[in-house]
Amino acid sequence: MKKNESLRVPFFVFLFLSILIFGLSKTGILNGAVSVLGKATAPLQSITFQSFNVFRGAGNSNKVKAIEEVNRELLKQLVGQQALKAENDALHDQFQVANPRSKNLLPARIVGAPSFIPGVTEPSSFIIDKGTSDNISVGDAVVFKDNLIGKIGQANMYFSKVFLITDRSSLISAKILGKGTDGVINGEGKQMILNNVVQSSDLKISDIVVSKGDLDLKGRGYPPDLVIGKVMSVKKTPSALFQKAEVANLIDFSSLSIVFIARGQ
Repeated sequence: MKKNESLRVPFFVFLFLSILIFGLSKTGILNGAVSVLGKATAPLQSITFQSFNVFRGAGNSNKVKAIEEVNRELLKQLVGQQALKAENDALHDQFQVANPRSKNLLPARIVGAPSFIPGVTEPSSFIIDKGTSDNISVGDAVVFKDNLIGKIGQANMYFSKVFLITDRSSLISAKILGKGTDGVINGEGKQMILNNVVQSSDLKISDIVVSKGDLDLKGRGYPPDLVIGKVMSVKKTPSALFQKAEVANLIDFSSLSIVFIARGQ
């Protein structure tokens, strides 16, 4: 009881002072005192403000990190969507082509291009994400739409190496589209050479060169009538047995991200 009574006195004193200060503040009398008090407590206010900003900055930093993480996730989703769209477009376009037959085709992503340096060198081979576990065999043709890209040169269970038609090891039986002109395509790195064309054959610039076809009994190898390239120049020497032509492929290999393997039986 005595304890409650001892607390009443300070309570009423603080209540009285509060009412007094409130009343004086309304009259403007305390404006100077408040100003002096503000100056006196300015350092404390500054420290308090800076401390608050530190905590607020830490909060903002966390927010920035969260926003950056969301942006990274959105960018990853965007890249995935673009890759999926490109693949769907390629699949749609490929399956509109009558040659080679769609039922024998297996789509594959290009996951590597050994020794290819953009703007410096041209790709001569690709690494794709399909292998022997996908019924891929060495010698299978690789195409994009009705264009011949190359053939499987090496394969393991999960990956294969595609040697492009421009590779120096490439050797393809070929013919001129719409003409009875035969020859052999040799890769020359950046372009190709059509060799072994008899002198009497009508060979002209802008002729389209296609594969002659060399499938085996299992349906493996180069299917016929796949586009190899276009004749850019013709070299014909009267004293030689054969004439030859420089041929450029019609596909920009460096822009490809997906190809199709023409599997045999």
